[in-house]
Amino acid sequence: MTGTVVYEFLDPWLIWAFRSSDNPYVGFAIGLFWASVVATIIGELCIAGVYFLNRKHFADLNKNMVSHHNLSIKALRLKDKVSWKACNSIANEAFGKNFFSHIALFASSLWIVPFIIGWMSYRFTDVEFIVPFIGEVGPAFVFLPAYILFRVLFAKAKPWIPFFKFIQRKIKENEGEEDMMSYMDLAKKEDAPKVSAPQPESS
Repeated sequence: MTGTVVYEFLDPWLIWAFRSSDNPYVGFAIGLFWASVVATIIGELCIAGVYFLNRKHFADLNKNMVSHHNLSIKALRLKDKVSWKACNSIANEAFGKNFFSHIALFASSLWIVPFIIGWMSYRFTDVEFIVPFIGEVGPAFVFLPAYILFRVLFAKAKPWIPFFKFIQRKIKENEGEEDMMSYMDLAKKEDAPKVSAPQPESS
């Protein structure tokens, strides 16, 4: 009963796109595109909401990772093996925590996907989805590739969308201005021309 209520709530927001063309194939393609847009936008807003609710936690993780990584690079430059090992160990641990925290953050954007797949099953119960060489498939088989493709394209376009660009700027401000150094920075430092000190003129 609860699922039906949810699907009936989603119905007017989604079904109009599937009916936007007299050609059923075109209408279905437009509907898939719109469902992917809805799932992606809601997911991205959830990511932003969860991040900013836990902004101090994410800022501490990132600053700890970047600062200790940079310290390890500087210790390597000074040939201080003991400091390098200590800082690198802490940086690796912080990287692991940061990595899995962001996986959990991304997972918070996926909750809407099962509801859209469920709505498609509810709305297109009598429709057979036939794929050549495979046969009849369910709505998930049709929706998920479209959703994944749109999510990838959206990730590339996001830096140019004003609202999401604003969110990214706020995240950058929250996580600090220190940039992560690379081993190439170490190589550049070593390859830099040495400037000899000026010699006093002989009288």
